[in-house]
Amino acid sequence: MVHRTIAHRLQREAKVVNALRGVAGGDIETLLPIVYSDVSERMYPVAARSLRAHLLKLRADGRVVESGGRWSLRDAG
Repeated sequence: MVHRTIAHRLQREAKVVNALRGVAGGDIETLLPIVYSDVSERMYPVAARSLRAHLLKLRADGRVVESGGRWSLRDAG
């Protein structure tokens, strides 16, 4: 069970990164329907909290930056 949970979190994290790449960054409201396209809209309040947690983790890892509520991938250069 733990391995499935970890795998799911890593898959969702990859969706966050791909969404940021695809829309060249955005706010949580923009990213939410992309990253959580497989989730009912009635679950979006919970999904938004999870998305924020992913973004904060990616920021701590140095992979994304946030400015004025907009998140984007950190420049590779």
